[in-house]
Amino acid sequence: MKGKILIIDDDPNARMILCRILKKENYEVHEAENGKRGLEAARKFDPDVIIVDWMMPEMDGEEFSRIAKSDQKLKQSHIILLTAKGDSADIVRGLDAGADDYIVKPARHPELLARVRTGIRLRNLKNEIHDLSHRVAVLEMAATVGHEINNPLNVLFLALDLLRSSLKTQDLKKMQRAADLIAESAERLKSISRKFTELKEPAKKTYVNDLNMIDIHGNKGNEDEK
Repeated sequence: MKGKILIIDDDPNARMILCRILKKENYEVHEAENGKRGLEAARKFDPDVIIVDWMMPEMDGEEFSRIAKSDQKLKQSHIILLTAKGDSADIVRGLDAGADDYIVKPARHPELLARVRTGIRLRNLKNEIHDLSHRVAVLEMAATVGHEINNPLNVLFLALDLLRSSLKTQDLKKMQRAADLIAESAERLKSISRKFTELKEPAKKTYVNDLNMIDIHGNKGNEDEK
């Protein structure tokens, strides 16, 4: 299958025609007879492209677009508004509501298929950008964790070496110093852990070799707690 398409239209004949055109091009096609059923179907099937008629009872295409674009699960879908309203003001209103594109009825087959192909390409690009952003975020978090805990861990290992040597000589002052260093390092690690859990609006800093890391010390959430 090339992609998943959801058609939302209260006119069964219009749905049948669109389904026939799209299935002929080997798309996986789902249908809904109104906006409310369309939302249910979209959440279930996660379509790449949603073709929604503007004028429908219960929930029209404009309201559907507005709700879909505010839904985390649906906002990546490409919405094409199918409308008999050719006036530019109406088209702008539909696009402002959240539709990504529009087709004026009666839809010409080549134009419909071209806009669907464009919608699927854009959906795929959005998915790639999302995946890339996730990988970058993971790498930045890993770099930040390594950077932040490196110093207290080094101090901790030095303290352990000091403790081992003091145990051999029974040097109480060295033991106390080692215990203090271990306590300080533990507090430092605890503080770093707390700052990570309190991240709300993390900022970034560029370090060596253009590596971006999260600035947990300048995090707005941490500043609010001060």
